[in-house]
Amino acid sequence: MPWILHESISDQEDVTWALRNPSTGADRTTPKIYMPTVEISEGEYPLDFQQTSSHTELTDFMRGGSLGVVLVSQAFRDLIEEMDPGHSLYYPVVLHCDDGRIIKDEYFLHKFSDFIDDGVIVDESDVQPVVRKGKIRFYSSSAWPKLVWRSDRIKDRHVFSDSYLRDRFCVSDAFLEAAEDKGFKGFQKIESFIHYVS
Repeated sequence: MPWILHESISDQEDVTWALRNPSTGADRTTPKIYMPTVEISEGEYPLDFQQTSSHTELTDFMRGGSLGVVLVSQAFRDLIEEMDPGHSLYYPVVLHCDDGRIIKDEYFLHKFSDFIDDGVIVDESDVQPVVRKGKIRFYSSSAWPKLVWRSDRIKDRHVFSDSYLRDRFCVSDAFLEAAEDKGFKGFQKIESFIHYVS
């Protein structure tokens, strides 16, 4: 079954970050990187993130400023590319930690380069289509939604997001098992389900 990965550590508090302008130190709005049309040009990265929490242990999967913006470690990136190659983009970041450490070349801003097209079954899931000008634009949902997916849309994907629920980072059983076997930290898993389509 698929799982939603939700950024969190064991004490239920996220390791939090804010995108900063490196020359002025001012906060910047985190790009809505989960939107298909939002890209970051080569001249804009590495992106500078300032830690806004006091955690000393960084994790493999962290929220990069706002919901749907995910920072992943090099090892987490490697697993994505091993199991689900060619469906993600990665932008290098510089992490300015609360304790003064500056971490380069170890973390990346993750972006899906494609999405599962209309994979969530609305009538069986905790989502509400948001319609504008007669077209569904996205699904709204609770923080911990029940999702039911069409098996014929997911197929052999291991890391994915739905075209109408783009701020959710979803993985297969096999990916979750591999991530847990490797001791990756920084996420809670939210169970979702598959409706098998013959």
